Amino acid sequence: MTDTGSSGRTRKRWCGPLLALVLGATPLLAGAQQQQEQARAERPESEAKMDPQAQRILRQMSDFLAAQREFSVRTEGTLDQVLDSGQKVQLQRAGSVKLQRPNRLRVDRAGDLARLHLFYDGQRLTLHGEDSNAYATTPAPSNVDAMLDMASLKLGLDAPAEDLLVSNPYAALTEDVKSGSYIGKSKVDGVPVHHLAFRNRDGVDWELWVEDGPRPLPRKYVITTRDMPGAPQYSVTLSEWNLSPQFTPDQFQFTPPRDAVRVSFLAPGSQGGEQQGGSK
Repeated sequence: MTDTGSSGRTRKRWCGPLLALVLGATPLLAGAQQQQEQARAERPESEAKMDPQAQRILRQMSDFLAAQREFSVRTEGTLDQVLDSGQKVQLQRAGSVKLQRPNRLRVDRAGDLARLHLFYDGQRLTLHGEDSNAYATTPAPSNVDAMLDMASLKLGLDAPAEDLLVSNPYAALTEDVKSGSYIGKSKVDGVPVHHLAFRNRDGVDWELWVEDGPRPLPRKYVITTRDMPGAPQYSVTLSEWNLSPQFTPDQFQFTPPRDAVRVSFLAPGSQGGEQQGGSK
């Protein structure tokens, strides 16, 4: 999804402490990330041991995605939640992503926790919780890469597969890679794919299934946080790729629904939310 300034992009949560109370999101990975980033900064980096075939396919996928000026894709996934008892439960989610470079992004997602909509029109970033009819909005940088960095660093808002949305997916995906392997050929939803597996230095394993053929698109993406209790996973399949969508500007602009309540984005680590009044 340029090289980005933030680290640990493959260790993502959809919505951390931001609007957890208002929008019903659960910060599954909150807390551990800061400690791991500090530990990563304190230890020396070693050269990644990447299988040449895995590296070649990953770069082909990255270059192909980066060359697409716009696309839409359907997503269906699961997210593990580890309960206080230690039991791991799996939450369902599905949605769609619309991207128009350099400065338009829309993400719609419905699942067991909430129905959320993210709008970015090149000027503002807005997150809307459909169930609560609450939204938060803030000025945003003028391109998708910078917006994603701002959302992560200043707002604590991360999308698990945002590595695939930046302008240089290869750099984002391999930023902290320790090793990479080519597992072999398989199929995802009947589509022939190459199965790749990677291990990061920060306690994360991730796998990628890349379409075989002239369109090396990502078809499945799995992230395993191996150093957290229960080793929770995030898994998403990507289908219905449209590389020539007919977008209109209003698809990326947020219009508050009737009686929607505006709330504040909170800095990472904050709790609660301040109501801003009625629809604006």
